This record gives sequence, structure tokens and C-alpha cells, in this order.
Amino acid sequence: MKQVQQGFTLIELMIVVAIIGILAAVALPAYQDYTVRAKISEGAIAASSLKLGVTDLFADDGMDGIARYSAEVAADQAAFTTEKISAVAVTATTGAILITLGNINQLGTNNVLAYVPTIGGAALSNTNSAGTIRWDCNTTQTTIENNFLPAECRKAAATTGP
Repeated sequence: MKQVQQGFTLIELMIVVAIIGILAAVALPAYQDYTVRAKISEGAIAASSLKLGVTDLFADDGMDGIARYSAEVAADQAAFTTEKISAVAVTATTGAILITLGNINQLGTNNVLAYVPTIGGAALSNTNSAGTIRWDCNTTQTTIENNFLPAECRKAAATTGP
């Protein structure tokens, strides 16, 4: 009577291990970037409430309202800082919101997420107050690397000629 072999050969097991190794080599860097982007999203979420404050006070009292709001934010940093957000600022003269992120090793000193308000492409001012405020985070004040930024903040890749 002939006995039937059962199980996998050494070659089959080596192929499976090689495939798992290739998948891990591709997935690990993507996962690490994903976790950094998730941490940065905490700053984007915090900025959303600050945007409302800037917009409301600008609508109520123009640039003087933004200057008062800037002073309030500066005086109450404890209300805005978290494990990932180390500082928050609202620029009194422009209404720009600057979120400084901390405790994210991959960022180093490139850790500022900025949202700059404009109306009709021009900076907010008492003479430029009619229209819809547009918030732009794709500015030179944002120092976080492009691949870690939220999708709406990423700078377009430079294109080369044909």
C-alpha cells in the first residue's frame, strides 16, 4: 500500500514567506505615513473651531474683532493644547491660524499647519469685508511636508514638459 504525503514542501513555504516579506516591505512605509497624517488631522480639526471664531468676530467687528480674538487665543493656550498640539496662534493683522504640532517624531521642526483667510483672493481687511471667506492651508506658512498634509492642503506636484 502506497502512503500519501501530506503537508507543504520547503519550497512552497519559502515562497509564502517571500510574498509576506514583499507585502510587509510595501505596506509598512504606507502605514507609517498614514499614522502621521492621522495625528496631523487633530490640528486640522482644532483649526475648524478657530475658523468659526475668526469668521464670526470679523463679521461682527472687522479687524478689531480678529485682534481681540487673537489676544484671547494667546491668553488661553491651555484650552487649545493637547498631546499633539503644542501651540495655537491667530495672527491679529491677517486672521491666519497657526497650529504648531508636537510629539510627532517624523515632523521634526517642520510642524506648523497654517490656515490663511482671504476674500476674493485678497487678505481680510476692513475695506475687503464683503464676500465669502476662503481658508487656504496650501501656503508658505505651512511647513509640514507635503505627503503628511491633509488632502486639501497638499501642494500640486510640479509638472514637467512633454
